[in-house]
Amino acid sequence: MNTEPWGILQQPSTDGRVQGLQYLLSAQGHAVPVSGSFDPATTAAVKAVQAAAGLAQDGIVGPLTWPYLVVQVESGSTGDAVRAVQSFGLREGPGSPPLVVDGDFGPLTDARVRSFQRSWGLTMDGTVGPQTWSFLMADRVPSPWALVIEGAVQDVNGHVLAAQYLLRAHGATIVADGQFFAQSGAALEAFQSTIRSTEIGTTVGQLDWPNLIVTVQQGSTGEPVKALQSLLSGLTVDGVFGPLTDAAVRDFQSKFAPPADGVVGPITWHDLFVPIFD
Repeated sequence: MNTEPWGILQQPSTDGRVQGLQYLLSAQGHAVPVSGSFDPATTAAVKAVQAAAGLAQDGIVGPLTWPYLVVQVESGSTGDAVRAVQSFGLREGPGSPPLVVDGDFGPLTDARVRSFQRSWGLTMDGTVGPQTWSFLMADRVPSPWALVIEGAVQDVNGHVLAAQYLLRAHGATIVADGQFFAQSGAALEAFQSTIRSTEIGTTVGQLDWPNLIVTVQQGSTGEPVKALQSLLSGLTVDGVFGPLTDAAVRDFQSKFAPPADGVVGPITWHDLFVPIFD
């Protein structure tokens, strides 16, 4: 759960992920119409997969069922599992057309997958394995937090410095250098061990961010403010929440995380760690 934020789908959902689910069921040999509607035929196919896996046959696709449905695909793969990936469109920005759902994992699909992986802090290998599938199939509201994995660097994953500053805010003695290597990973594991006994690792994930963030506003100082400033372009990272930082925060909130009150609490922090897809 910390690094694979699988969502939940069930009848009668018409969520955009349903089409991807139906392609995956087809890839598993179930004759399900790809309608985009979680209908009785889809429920029956899901129950069949659950029965074969020894799971409770409730027809609900959640974290226990998804691993038995997804199929790893990569450059050169073909078929319905590739169509499942392509059905998400994976646009790269304004004016970017969605992927053509042709079942051929060619260069364009590979490029779009790598872009998606980069946006969420995943390993950019172009392979759609369990972790990438989990982000594709994550619930849209609330959306997951982007990851910071050990080995990540700031110029590729813009969240590295924020993670380091927030770890420092909780007592870590690491240098915030934009390189999330072994010392940062060890500091993360030490932090995780103070808040839970399982899912300890060197990736900053879904269980970590809510505990790392600190509410800040004009007048705040220190490492949490530096974390914030590292996420907002054009600011000097000085740890002082002054008028310029306040203005930048309110501008961000007015566009993505209302109300624009200048208080950086859980909602604003979360939206700062979610890729913005136009």
